[in-house]
Amino acid sequence: MATQTFPLVLLVEDDQGVRRPLEKFLQMHEFQVVTAETADAAIDAIHQHKPAAAIVDLRLARGSGRDVVISMPAGTPVIIFSGVPSESAELERLRPRTRLVPKPYSLLMLVESLREMLAAARTN
Repeated sequence: MATQTFPLVLLVEDDQGVRRPLEKFLQMHEFQVVTAETADAAIDAIHQHKPAAAIVDLRLARGSGRDVVISMPAGTPVIIFSGVPSESAELERLRPRTRLVPKPYSLLMLVESLREMLAAARTN
């Protein structure tokens, strides 16, 4: 029997009260999750783990989520979650496969967006 591998998602969020529940929710929906609290840790995780997608908060206590988004390989889906939509508009224009999910966000909408983006990346 072959073991099924679930997509690995990089979750970049410095607020533990947001990061932990979101990590658990993603795991419940059959995603593997690697987390990072800082931009530097996230960029290291990109190189070490080669995630299939990322969910990135732009405002981090140390570093900028923008640096993380730009460091992701071009074909890899990235969801930006932010309370300030204007911050993500330029990134959405510059980088294909980048989408904003505004805060406060629906967990189900976030997971659906992630699934859609991963499916689109596989077919292109």
